[in-house]
Amino acid sequence: MIATLLFVALAGWFCLYRPEFSALGGHLVASALFSENVWLSHETGYFDVQAYSKPTLHLWSLAIEEQFYAFWPILLSFAYRRRIGLPLWFASLAATSFLINLLEVRANPTAAYFSPLARAWEFIIGAALADWKLNAADPPAGNADILAGAGATLIALALLFVTPNMAFPGPCALLPTLGAALVIAGGEQAWINRRLLSAGPLVGCGLISYPLYLWHWPLLSFARIVLGEPSTMAAIACVCVSVLAALLSYRFVERPLRAPARTRIKMRFLVGAMSALAACGLLTLTQLLAPRLKTFDAPGQTEWDFLKARTTHFDKNGTGVYALGADRRDRVLFIGDSHVAQYAARLDELIAEDKTRPGVVLAVGGGCIPIEGVATSDYTRAGCGPLRSAAWDMAENGKFAAIIVGGAWNWYFRSGDYRYVSDGEPLALTSSAGRRAALDRLARRLQSLIRSGKKVVLLLDNPESDAFSSAKWPIRLDASFVHFEPNRVVRIDAGQVELRDELIRFAHEIGVAIIDPFGAVCAGGLCRVTTSAGRPIYKDTNHFNPAWTIGEAAFIDAALDAPMPKRADENAAGVWTLRPGIDPTLVR
Repeated sequence: MIATLLFVALAGWFCLYRPEFSALGGHLVASALFSENVWLSHETGYFDVQAYSKPTLHLWSLAIEEQFYAFWPILLSFAYRRRIGLPLWFASLAATSFLINLLEVRANPTAAYFSPLARAWEFIIGAALADWKLNAADPPAGNADILAGAGATLIALALLFVTPNMAFPGPCALLPTLGAALVIAGGEQAWINRRLLSAGPLVGCGLISYPLYLWHWPLLSFARIVLGEPSTMAAIACVCVSVLAALLSYRFVERPLRAPARTRIKMRFLVGAMSALAACGLLTLTQLLAPRLKTFDAPGQTEWDFLKARTTHFDKNGTGVYALGADRRDRVLFIGDSHVAQYAARLDELIAEDKTRPGVVLAVGGGCIPIEGVATSDYTRAGCGPLRSAAWDMAENGKFAAIIVGGAWNWYFRSGDYRYVSDGEPLALTSSAGRRAALDRLARRLQSLIRSGKKVVLLLDNPESDAFSSAKWPIRLDASFVHFEPNRVVRIDAGQVELRDELIRFAHEIGVAIIDPFGAVCAGGLCRVTTSAGRPIYKDTNHFNPAWTIGEAAFIDAALDAPMPKRADENAAGVWTLRPGIDPTLVR
């Protein structure tokens, strides 16, 4: 583990930007202290960086394992002192932990996944199995085959039916856990264990399984960070290098250190080395130790960093209602998701600079599409429904100078797992029928607001592309790197332009104004990735860089203007008002 963490630190020095390297420091500290699960549980969420960019992500499970080992002897000694039978003690503890798992996986899936209390039952099943194997005779061959066969079946069912969208661990974690226990319970008498799992290559994998576990993820992670989505050959190469690193670690690190000679010296060395790694991580976290790439405006900041300072009531997706300039008599209501929340810092500055501007209320949440009747199988969006109901209730009954409705339309209508389920058969929003049904539902709501005399604006989506993210640029490895290439442009896919045109026509048909970020970064199908000063416009593939938004996203200013703009042509800020009778083809 020390060797792996040392590699992670050195690779991070050469490959990561300053904010990324600082974040890595926190993970190094947590990994060295066997608390990576705790660290991850406090940063996981919709606005967190992608999993592949965390080279120590896999160490959450090792942390929980070590935490279990720290407390398990205490629980066993308690049972012995109180003369509690071990089967009853195991069953009680496992049932309590499993109940915590079931409760947490519904209320807080992140806590359930990383919590040692919610995962202890999996280890306790192993402890019960060990006690049984110590005190019971091996099962007859026939029974052993039944046990191992049933276990292999449960593992196969887990592989086939447990999907990333399921709440995990939850009940479905019983499949692989009980499956593994039953396979082990079959023992040497079971044909599967005797013939298949005892084969030389599999035994060899078992010998290097721990170093292979340690090495595989950092190598895959840095490959993704540096090269982007790896090709099949690159992924195979990473796996091969992982196996080679595991073999070398097993031969030259693990076996010598496990030898009985000079145990006390080895222990001092190991404790000292882990302490040094923790200290190195702390220096990195506090940015006293900076990486080779000292770039400005690099990925690492999110739109939620600003809003979180405004309230203590938010979930991991930032779902909530945020007020800016709450003392203003007039206010503007924004309803949507992160593609709306990304403008919060600029809106706050506009309010502070001009006391005559209205205040702002943002009813926003990560992945919260502002259309009623739309659902997703992603359990992390559970807070979106109540937020959406509260937001539309405020829009209908509150006193607002204007109501701005926006969202990540490119995601919802082109690639996301969202369905319109309000009327009849669920319709995927990625289909033309589902998109039309959802837009019809949105039109009814917006027209209701217009009839009540309210000013309504549709905020269109900003373009998205993998090429927007500086985290994926190969210039990470350019030794002469000092800044990003100025005025870098990329061509976005035609589907985004087609969807934008459809939403423009939609707004024209129902008579609402629109604010469009497209003209601020794109001309035709070409969109800017960097400014003339070489600063990145985006912080990832689809969210504007907060620094760019504050300084350059002037198009959003019109949301606070009174009266609302009434021009039918595109202006410099990319703001249009479309009224019945205006030919939508006039809009480029």
